[in-house]
Amino acid sequence: MPETIDRTTPADFAYAHRGVILLIVLVGQFMAVIDNNIVAIALPTITRAFHVPLGQSQWIATAYIITIIATVLIFGTLSSTLGKSRLFITGLLLFVASSFACGLAGSLPLLVAARVVQGIGAAMLLSISMAIIMQVFPPHERGMAMGYVTATIGLGLIIGPALGGILVDTFGWPFIFFVNVPIGLVLLVPALHYLRLDDAGGGTSRLDWGGIVLLIVLMAGMALALNELSNPPVNEALFTGYAGFCLAALAMFVARERTAAHPLIDLSLVGNRSFVLPGASLVLYITATFILLLILPFYFEGVMGWRPTQVGLMAFVMPVAMIASAPASGRAYDRFPSKNYPAAGVAGMGFSFLLCGYGFATADVAVIVVSLVLAGLCRSVFQGPNAIDIMGALPQDKAGIASSILVTLQDFGIMLGISAGTILLVFQLDSIGYAGAILDAGPAILPAIFGNAMYAGGVICFAAAAFTYRR
Repeated sequence: MPETIDRTTPADFAYAHRGVILLIVLVGQFMAVIDNNIVAIALPTITRAFHVPLGQSQWIATAYIITIIATVLIFGTLSSTLGKSRLFITGLLLFVASSFACGLAGSLPLLVAARVVQGIGAAMLLSISMAIIMQVFPPHERGMAMGYVTATIGLGLIIGPALGGILVDTFGWPFIFFVNVPIGLVLLVPALHYLRLDDAGGGTSRLDWGGIVLLIVLMAGMALALNELSNPPVNEALFTGYAGFCLAALAMFVARERTAAHPLIDLSLVGNRSFVLPGASLVLYITATFILLLILPFYFEGVMGWRPTQVGLMAFVMPVAMIASAPASGRAYDRFPSKNYPAAGVAGMGFSFLLCGYGFATADVAVIVVSLVLAGLCRSVFQGPNAIDIMGALPQDKAGIASSILVTLQDFGIMLGISAGTILLVFQLDSIGYAGAILDAGPAILPAIFGNAMYAGGVICFAAAAFTYRR
């Protein structure tokens, strides 16, 4: 029987082995997602190891996510030419090799460069993961497959911080990257055998190369401007130059996408308020969430003196509460649908972030835990209905476009959250004349500063609620 299966068409072979293919895609997606948050736990340790300020070390996280934002749409477009199988395997190899390079990096510039390459590999994996699943599963099984995707992302949110803390404490920070190497190499074996998708076309006439270049330039300009803000004293002339460069690139990108025969991003979506407002709310929600995720390890290591393993366990609280409450939230939404579920959820997160800020300012761990549980519960109320609003705002023939832009919006929010968290901390420290390492500032200075950062996160959540509220 195995010989018979191997002689069938690629479509028949893929269908016969769809369970294995799903597992391959999920593991690849898990590795790419977990590297978004596993670094946050190690960032204080890496900052200390390289003797650099937080404004510089944040590039370790920012470079990865900016690269994904700038390239995920590119690889999604290229997949029809190169083939999904080839792109996935190439991305996996690149991700594994760059993970090894990250662990070996002996300086911050080398680590950031390796993270850029790692981001390219992750973008290859993420850009076509959903498309592979949609191709190998029939319509009546796709809901089940997508459920596994959601569970995998949630698992990554849970395992990332705890795994990062254990690895940093036990082996050292390089192993948060080395751990990808054996997993990726083992995954490569079934990927080479089972990913046989007959989907490679020819030609690149539909690729918007002008839009690609301008998008990369735009992301680079934005990263440079945000990084300049993250390193006071700010050089005003340099920041103005970066900001002007970024605005010019944005104007050129919009002009290009309006006239391109096959644009990278369909700008007609900008005129759809039912799509834009929930999308803006999503970006703000993720921005506020990643402010918390960035500053959490610095708070507990700098104020409480906790080890990375302990910090990782604390980071468990919010995603566990979210996953535990998600089924009940989903059933409640199905039984009692309301157009303002997302607004209520993200407003609740705003309140929980204000409570967390109070817990940070008073060094009250019990209050912090309660706030994180509440934030997790409210995330489950917001996230699902918000995604339904975004996807449901467009006709079915634009579902693929909406899905790609949804990934881009999420990653854009992550980038803004990392940068905003850094700026909120370093500007407050600079305003009181402190120029040393953030972890050395001590309990006398840090609690109020971290509290203010969380108050800002709460305000951002309330702004997200205003965007998604409907009368």
